[in-house]
Amino acid sequence: MGKDKALLKLHNSYLIDYPIKALQQLTADVRIVGDPEKYGFLKLPVIPDCIESKGPLSGIYSALKASSSLLNLIVGCDMPRISLSFLKLLLGKTLLGDAVMMKFDDGFCEPLCSLYSKACLQVIEENFRQHQYKISEVFSSLKVAYVSEEEITTLGLSREIFTNVNTPEDWERLRAENRRES
Repeated sequence: MGKDKALLKLHNSYLIDYPIKALQQLTADVRIVGDPEKYGFLKLPVIPDCIESKGPLSGIYSALKASSSLLNLIVGCDMPRISLSFLKLLLGKTLLGDAVMMKFDDGFCEPLCSLYSKACLQVIEENFRQHQYKISEVFSSLKVAYVSEEEITTLGLSREIFTNVNTPEDWERLRAENRRES
C-alpha cells in the first residue's frame, strides 16, 4: 500500500475504527497489534509484535501470545464493512475447531477475520521454526471449522463484508463505492 492503511480516513473515521467498533459490541477487551507509539492515540491496549514481523501470521501470533483468553477474534485493521452478525456467527462455532473462518464457495478462505484459539500458538511456533510464514500453511496442522457462503447469505450478508485495502487501487475503489452509497 505504501502507507499505513489502518490510518486512512473514510467518512471521518480511520479504517481501523470500523473493526474496533464492531468488536466493541461483543467485548470491552479489544486490543491492537502494532506500534504503541503509532496507535496509542486510539486509547486501546496496543500489543507490539513479539517477533520480527513476517507478515500477518506474526500479528496473529503476537495477539494470541499476549492474550489471556482461550478464544480470540482476529480482524484486519482495514475491513470497514465487517459485520457484527458475522462475528457472532464465528463465535457460535467456537467448539468446532482450533480456528473458525470464512470459506467461500470458490475455496478462498478469509484468515484475517477469524477466530483463533490459543491451541494455534504451538502450530504457529513450529511453522516459524521451519521458516513458514504464510497463514495458509498453518491450517493443515489445525482443526479448522468453516463458515459457508450459504450461512452468510442467510444472514443477508455477502463477500463485501470482507472488503479490505491492500493497494492504492483498492483504496480508491472503496472510496468510490462509499461515495455512491452515501
